[in-house]
Amino acid sequence: MNKFTIKDIAKLANVSTATVSYFLNGNYAKMSINTRRKLADIISKTNYLPSTTARNLAKNENKTIGVSVADITNPFTSPVISGISERCEQYGYKMVFTNSNNDERREIENINRLRQEEVAGLIIDPVNPDGDIYNQLSNLYTVIVDRQSKRNLIDTIVTDNTKSVSEMTAKMVQKDYDDLYFISWPLDEVSTRIHRYTGFQQATHYAGDDHLLIVPYNYDLTTDTSFKDEVSQILGQTNKKIGFFTMNSRVLQELLKVTQSLAYNYASDFGVATYEEFEWMQLMRPGISCIRQDSFAIGYSAMEMLKNKIESKLTSEPKAKIKVIPTKEIIRESF
Repeated sequence: MNKFTIKDIAKLANVSTATVSYFLNGNYAKMSINTRRKLADIISKTNYLPSTTARNLAKNENKTIGVSVADITNPFTSPVISGISERCEQYGYKMVFTNSNNDERREIENINRLRQEEVAGLIIDPVNPDGDIYNQLSNLYTVIVDRQSKRNLIDTIVTDNTKSVSEMTAKMVQKDYDDLYFISWPLDEVSTRIHRYTGFQQATHYAGDDHLLIVPYNYDLTTDTSFKDEVSQILGQTNKKIGFFTMNSRVLQELLKVTQSLAYNYASDFGVATYEEFEWMQLMRPGISCIRQDSFAIGYSAMEMLKNKIESKLTSEPKAKIKVIPTKEIIRESF
């Protein structure tokens, strides 16, 4: 059977070819939600691939890969890129890098630009892995890292978020805290945050979200006291032993800023542990217990996986799988 063309997609959706083209390029300004959903469904079911990319993949001549990251300022990102870059150098590939700055619209533009440049494959640290753009990508030439899609259409490399947080929190539970709290940015259906919170709930057996504290994005302690007031109320309880687990290192920094402003200190006034470890944490006294994830290995493995896809010359799309990179538990004196 011949491959589907843009005209075939337009006919199946009962829209113009221009509308299909707008959809493929992420231009939804004049498009209804129903039309977007219909096109996304048809493209997913037909495995439609724009012809220029298809020709390039068939030739398998291009040794340039495209990388799209959600946020270049995230400390997680730099070692991931380093891992990709090192593997690229070993395999003789070049890398084209783009940053979405946590903007889904920009992510769509970046991915489409990379596809138009006919890169051999894509590694994506996504803003939203469940966005419509991912219906248009093939598992033949794409790898996702960190955030996990609900649909599981594309091979994804993650860390053992739930298991590792559950095991670390269980150690805090053994210290006989009266109350433990999980601190996170808004969960917003982001897989990493949800899976880590799930691990916390598994270990504590807390029902509901009474022990979940949310730090607003770009929290400014000088203009917004909401998070500070919550922490103050919790730590102000007399004769209670309190512990916190933070979703990542940047959330940990926000907690420490607040507790210092309130004249509370870990580990004398409260216990704390976090997901992620960075060099500055090793300078803290007492040392902070953490879950060390190997971000470099995530990037390294992503490029290895992508290279195998590109060079295997598969003719049918493989079933998507999840690869889990193990973490390491670091116990110090913070709880």
